[in-house]
Amino acid sequence: MKRVTLLVLLFAVLFLNGLIAEAFPKGESPVVGQTYYITGRNVWIRDEPNTNIEAIASYRFGEPVTLLDVKANGKWAHVRLCNGWDRYVHMDYVGPMSAVKAKQKNTSEFMIAIDRIYDDVERMVESLYLNGPNDKAPAPAQRSASCKALTQRLNDVNINLYNSSVPANAKNEIHNLIQRVGNLIKYLETWDKGGEEKYTPYFLDNFMPEYDRIGELYR
Repeated sequence: MKRVTLLVLLFAVLFLNGLIAEAFPKGESPVVGQTYYITGRNVWIRDEPNTNIEAIASYRFGEPVTLLDVKANGKWAHVRLCNGWDRYVHMDYVGPMSAVKAKQKNTSEFMIAIDRIYDDVERMVESLYLNGPNDKAPAPAQRSASCKALTQRLNDVNINLYNSSVPANAKNEIHNLIQRVGNLIKYLETWDKGGEEKYTPYFLDNFMPEYDRIGELYR
């Protein structure tokens, strides 16, 4: 009986390791506490490790996540996202940086850099709308300094893009998106002088459609 039990346990361990190995390069296994990355283009994030649960958001290619646990026979990663949420993503779409690099397009690094800047823009916008009595919006001087830092990061991406071997058509499209992110930053910097009224309509009508389209092509 003990022999049978040991064989069953050994089979289970080998089976689980096999499931995990499919999501990671050969010889590598996920380590709890480590930072890994989303390896799919738009990957669904869920509240529970179950595809029958409605997705709450999608995460972009190359986004970092902290692995908290591996669930459901190695099929689901319990991860902490950049915003602090603890959620679930299918293990097939989580891996080390080497897995990201293996799938990268020659435009991916620029799109990922733009994504990071845009995420910080969104966080700043959220900070301007207070949700509770203890919330404090950033002071105008602080907001201006943050906007200047974001603009500098955006300029650096543009310079690196210009000096890259990315084809001209892709370069022009990504440059166009960089300009649109720059406009969002300008509206943030002038938030108290008409920027607030301009931000949302520009975001909905001019920025987001292009962000989605260009992201799908070049991320």
